[in-house]
Amino acid sequence: MRRYLSPSRLPRRLDRRLRFAATALAAAALAALVLPAPVERPQKQLVRWTAEGHDWLLVADRQQDRISAYDARNGQPLGTIDRASGLADVDRLVLEGRWLVVLGDAGPQVVRLPGLRPQPLAAVSR
Repeated sequence: MRRYLSPSRLPRRLDRRLRFAATALAAAALAALVLPAPVERPQKQLVRWTAEGHDWLLVADRQQDRISAYDARNGQPLGTIDRASGLADVDRLVLEGRWLVVLGDAGPQVVRLPGLRPQPLAAVSR
């Protein structure tokens, strides 16, 4: 035998659903206030490279997708590599000896120091 909702039970069931929805919305709003905002990565990253008489500051610019090299002693610009030089997307820099590994959306790419020549990672591993 099937039971049908009586008109007196319908408001109670609807009231429970509304209370549940209001509780869920309040919890979501409270979580948005309590949780910290995601940290945005800086637009520029600075790496210092020192070897064989060289003392360089390498600045990666994420917006322009380029790396600029400066003399760390006097701030004189030494060179820039960008897409025109064969550099792909610049997201982050990792320094490994004489190699500067450039991480980005296009995959890892290496730059030979002090020559500032970008190379694909496959060419380095051979």
